[in-house]
Amino acid sequence: MPKTAREWLEKATFTTDDLKSPGGGYLSPAQTRAFLREAIDYSKLLSEARYEDSDSPRFEVPRISFNSRVLRKGTEGQRLADADRAEPQTGLVTLNTVLLRGEIPITDEALEDNIERERLADTIMQMVAEAVSRDLEELALKGDTNRTATEDQYLDLLDGVIKQLQVGLPAAQKIDATTITSYQDLFYRMQTALPARYRRDESRLRFYVPVKHRDGYVNELRARGTSLGDNATIRGLQAELAFGGIPIRELPMLSGTDTINNASVDYGKFAFLIDPQNLIVGFQRRVRVERWRDPREGVTSFVISLRVDFKLAIPSYGVLAYNINL
Repeated sequence: MPKTAREWLEKATFTTDDLKSPGGGYLSPAQTRAFLREAIDYSKLLSEARYEDSDSPRFEVPRISFNSRVLRKGTEGQRLADADRAEPQTGLVTLNTVLLRGEIPITDEALEDNIERERLADTIMQMVAEAVSRDLEELALKGDTNRTATEDQYLDLLDGVIKQLQVGLPAAQKIDATTITSYQDLFYRMQTALPARYRRDESRLRFYVPVKHRDGYVNELRARGTSLGDNATIRGLQAELAFGGIPIRELPMLSGTDTINNASVDYGKFAFLIDPQNLIVGFQRRVRVERWRDPREGVTSFVISLRVDFKLAIPSYGVLAYNINL
């Protein structure tokens, strides 16, 4: 494990006096930022998103954009007329963080017998950060508050990216891919469906796809009798994939079948195109991490609680493809 990770993990696992109680408690602001950064860095989606935090569970962040012409015909020595001045479109995005908790019990024997000995607690915290990243990405992708009381209540906490795109995008930016028979056609349809005002710098955009569709695109490239096909065959899945200058990112959590309001949903049939900076990941700074031992059971529990929300700053900035049957 890198030294820097060891250093903050030692604090997160209470080998210093920085925390409020012997067993742990709220992390300091610096520790909170380190823990959250470490957690989201494991996720390809969240690591590229816009990160915001606040002392309050509910807070607002500003958004600003210019969607109209700024320049006008000028006259020497004269200011522009009032009608010719460009006003930015401004607004606030409200983040309502929801409470998440996790508990990981480890037996005394496991702590005593493990080869890492006292360092095992640090390793556990590293694994906790990875698990938190995975679970946050799942909620960010699959969250949908339309779930009934008998369905997954973790994913019922808030609306994630897919739900927000389903609700916020114009019809022309939601592509039914049922009849699409190639990945080149799929990505082309998605790229051209995005309004021109959002395509001024396409290097900022990302195609986010299930792993199987990333693999499928690589296989499609292999079939070409060109240097590109040869490169895809030789470098395989280690190649940096892109289409039309837009990088392609695979999301392992974009998979599996779930039930929402008694309807089956296959997340392996979705893909979306967004600027990841349009996704705001909001945390309340009061992250609590505790290490608590119950001598009656001979178990030490690592307990974490945090508050988070995910919002698209501009709901119409993106493209969603669904029913992908490739």
